[in-house]
Amino acid sequence: MLTASIVVLTHNRRGALADCLAAILEKTRCDYELLVVDNGSTDGTDDVLRGIMARKPNWMRVFTRPSNEGVCARNHALREAQGEYILQVDDDVVVGPGWDEALLAPMRADIRTGAVGQQGFWLNWEGLLRPGATRFLDSRHPQPGDFCDLVMGYCWAWQNVRLADGAPAFLYDERFNPHWHEETDLQLQIKAAGYRIRCGPIVSRHRSMKSWQGAHNNDPMIGLHHAIAHERLLLEKWGQRRADLGLELDRRGLQ
Repeated sequence: MLTASIVVLTHNRRGALADCLAAILEKTRCDYELLVVDNGSTDGTDDVLRGIMARKPNWMRVFTRPSNEGVCARNHALREAQGEYILQVDDDVVVGPGWDEALLAPMRADIRTGAVGQQGFWLNWEGLLRPGATRFLDSRHPQPGDFCDLVMGYCWAWQNVRLADGAPAFLYDERFNPHWHEETDLQLQIKAAGYRIRCGPIVSRHRSMKSWQGAHNNDPMIGLHHAIAHERLLLEKWGQRRADLGLELDRRGLQ
């Protein structure tokens, strides 16, 4: 079995994607496969991908979608992923040296660790239960190595757990399309399955995440109405399941 399946979703970012894939090729040391979902790009992204495949025909698989299906189009790759772990990288991210080992090592060392990512957060349960609230993350921040409830979704990893029928245990809930809180929900799925999430070191550079507003405006699909609607969906889906989530502040007696 491969160590990791690296999943990259892209839409009309051919220049950023080329840099992203070049860094993955240069910096990744584990035994891996690369799965790229081209989400209805119209800017010549397919030319970039064809050029790479011509030079390295066995390096990656491409899942071409006829139109933009939203961020949950990653599921096309996740269903086919053969790695023991999933490494998810946004198409505007440039990974650094040792990035794969930094994300994989905590899960190898402790089977209870179901996911690892950069910049962790603790969940503020009262904030989650407040309809329309945007402050469901606690103001305190875990440090690298700490267990947390959520990590930033632009470069993170999780165990590729499979069900008895071979289907992945963790998939994106397509109700969170086109964007916003889909990774929050997936991480809560991982926690509800009994795993813990660990905060790791910064191992990549996110070119669009100079500020929250910059990230918000980077993709025209994203709108504040999606954020509010998906916060309501989080409340509907998880609001009665506190005991299932093993919240880290509950474990510490700090909630």
